Amino acid sequence: MTVGDLLGPNLRERIVVPTFQRGYEWGKKHVEAFWKDILQFDKERHLAGGPEKYFLGPIVVLRKSKEITELLDGQQRLATATILLSVLRDIAKSTMVKDGVDFAHDTQTQHIAKESGQYALQLGETDEHFFRELIQSENPVNATPKLRTHRNILAARNLLMEKIKTQVAESNPNA
Repeated sequence: MTVGDLLGPNLRERIVVPTFQRGYEWGKKHVEAFWKDILQFDKERHLAGGPEKYFLGPIVVLRKSKEITELLDGQQRLATATILLSVLRDIAKSTMVKDGVDFAHDTQTQHIAKESGQYALQLGETDEHFFRELIQSENPVNATPKLRTHRNILAARNLLMEKIKTQVAESNPNA
């Protein structure tokens, strides 16, 4: 499955991190490696015989019900992918251009939120509320990080925001 399959509208159930899982632990070096992998994939996919899909790594899930699938392995990667989606959403929305606003809306409704009003990914108790306010909300709140895992989420968001803005500026130097 792709990240779009897991978080997208075709999978009705939410991906829920079980209570025994740790919080969001990825620091700068992990988020940097995630970003570099995406850039490398983007470069290679245009080459003859290049990969068609980006391999995020193994993600292990267990379907618990029609509404919930537990995430047993891959929390850091899926959470970081969701953070990246939220950054893309917010930058697109800030353009105030119809295509950007539409992209932001589609990203929110198709990959971050579910039709039920819930979110596609639900982190564990430690991070759920902070992640929802800062990352998943259509109008993110400047939430104050209280825990180390919250600071990690905020740092990942800030780093990916910087990376995307730099990437946009480099690809459109006359803007």
